[in-house]
Amino acid sequence: MREGDWLIALPPPRRLRVGDLVVVRDPRDARRLLVKRATAVRPDGTCEVAGDNLTLSTDSRTFGPLPATRVVARVAFRYAPVARIGRVR
Repeated sequence: MREGDWLIALPPPRRLRVGDLVVVRDPRDARRLLVKRATAVRPDGTCEVAGDNLTLSTDSRTFGPLPATRVVARVAFRYAPVARIGRVR
């Protein structure tokens, strides 16, 4: 993902997988949503997330693993910019 992408997100998956692009509630401010990639999924119901731009991202390296309940959606499709329209994997 890139800054400025417009995305469509669907309800969270029943089973989160490493590599899924997800929308999570920011643990520092629950009113704020973040788009991150799942980098680890643990049996205890937590996950680690990271931004695609690791040098500028605030993610699990900063705030630690998140409870799976913080995952509010899975990103499925990019609809802008036009040159990058398509499914998100």
